[in-house]
Amino acid sequence: MKRVFKIVGLVLGVLVTLVALAAGVLIALQPERPPARVSRPQVVMRDGVRLAVDVILPEPMPAERVPVVLFQTRYWRSFATIFPDQPGVPPIGPRDASVDALVAAGYGVVVADVRGTGASGGTWPRPWSSDEVADASELVAWIAAQPFCDGRVGAAGVSYEGTTALLSATTTNPALRAVLAREVEWDLLDELLAPGGVRNTSFIAAWGEDVASLDNNRVAAFFPAPAKYIVTGVHPVDGDEQGVALAELVEARRVADVAGAVVDVRGPADLFAGVPVTEVGPAAHADRLAQTKAAVGLWGGFWDAATADAVLRADGAMPLAEAVIGPWTHEGDASASPFGPREGAAVDLGEVVAFFDRHLKGTAPPAPRRRYWVAGAEVWREADAWPATRPATYSLASGGQLVRGEAPLDARLDVDFAATTGTTNRWVTGLLRPVDTGDRAKARGLLSFAHAPLGETLSVFGAPVLRCQVTADGDDSALFAYLEARLGDGPTGLLTEGVVRLRGGAVEVRLRPIAFELPPGSSLRVSLAGADADTFERVPAEGPRSLAFAAPCTLELPVVVQ
Repeated sequence: MKRVFKIVGLVLGVLVTLVALAAGVLIALQPERPPARVSRPQVVMRDGVRLAVDVILPEPMPAERVPVVLFQTRYWRSFATIFPDQPGVPPIGPRDASVDALVAAGYGVVVADVRGTGASGGTWPRPWSSDEVADASELVAWIAAQPFCDGRVGAAGVSYEGTTALLSATTTNPALRAVLAREVEWDLLDELLAPGGVRNTSFIAAWGEDVASLDNNRVAAFFPAPAKYIVTGVHPVDGDEQGVALAELVEARRVADVAGAVVDVRGPADLFAGVPVTEVGPAAHADRLAQTKAAVGLWGGFWDAATADAVLRADGAMPLAEAVIGPWTHEGDASASPFGPREGAAVDLGEVVAFFDRHLKGTAPPAPRRRYWVAGAEVWREADAWPATRPATYSLASGGQLVRGEAPLDARLDVDFAATTGTTNRWVTGLLRPVDTGDRAKARGLLSFAHAPLGETLSVFGAPVLRCQVTADGDDSALFAYLEARLGDGPTGLLTEGVVRLRGGAVEVRLRPIAFELPPGSSLRVSLAGADADTFERVPAEGPRSLAFAAPCTLELPVVVQ
């Protein structure tokens, strides 16, 4: 018996050690946390729904009242863990690291679980429902009325939280002075759910499972691995420290089936959880966003899904005080440029703080209105407007050539439905995966057209367009187009891509916006495929498919006017 107790003791000791190590890893993944005062009240909405919030104030307060920045999340505002809370520091959570940076800079921060998620009441039927958008305005009003707030309110966030921040600008409350939204979609249909009318199955299935886990108060798959050992769920609100009311709320919660809600969404008339998909996301609120009095900053990434598209589309629909398109991954902590990481490529949290210093405090100098990363040159460029461009046309020609001017083309692609860009591409960055921008020639099932080495510098900004005559041997198919480049004798990397559902005849594929500069001796390549098995639905759903290409088949590049 003593031996049994000894073995049990050893096992428990190992488990305790593993848990402690996991806790250390999780805490190490968090930024250095500044001193803070934390409270967890509930805010009652117009319909009686109670939203759970974390109020995080700097300690000591730099003044009796401070400007406050709002974050609205559906990924839990903070964690409950197997360890006691640490008083005097911001809580650990899946939040963006800019929360702690703002607190350290003397801002108050309020992080809210959006309705129907985390420890908040109500129902979450789909992203950014009309009730959720209206809640943002009430949260802004509540914050502005608190004794710790000086009446100046900002909103910020990345990804889903970035979209809630952007949608907060629909409020007419003058207390909202500044909004910084990062890595968001403007047109949810084209930029995430079904680009070009081809359904993005990979992201939606995984994201749907993750948010369902969260709404059942379980750790999501995309959380850091140590979280499953020490995180017990979302943090309860004040007065419910044992989580009794939280457990009852979760038990009664109706958890949405996200993947099921969009299984038939491919076009603007299709429904997302009972409403037209065009009514979901920022583009649906363009009229109100165009009237905002807040200073709005929007950041996106050239290889982060279609968030660069979101920046450019929003810039044409509403006033943006500042717009940035970088090379970074979804979280902004690394470069996704195909030509390698460079110093200064990741998001600098000091720039997040500086944005609010400019527009909430008025203590930072003005910034350039437009800023963007140039692949190839691997530098930032900035100005008050995006660069002017002119079209330059290249033809896909027989023999696998890409040439200037007109050229004959007679080519055939027998679709390989196992062809793939892999499981780490631009469309799954929102699941916190890395971005592979490697050589597409290593993939299978491609039809490629290469250009001779360039004789002069080629500088591009914007969305390339492929126009082709395509004949398919069936009624339904898809065409994927990839634009690649090689710097001198270096490796080939993927610059941008596009996809469209084909019905035959003349087809136009709009590739995602990109900025690049290739020196003389570099080369371009266009590759075509009929499938991306790990990311998009199979088109057609069954059976073979063959695509025939004929001239004119051109690639139009938006070349920067020097």
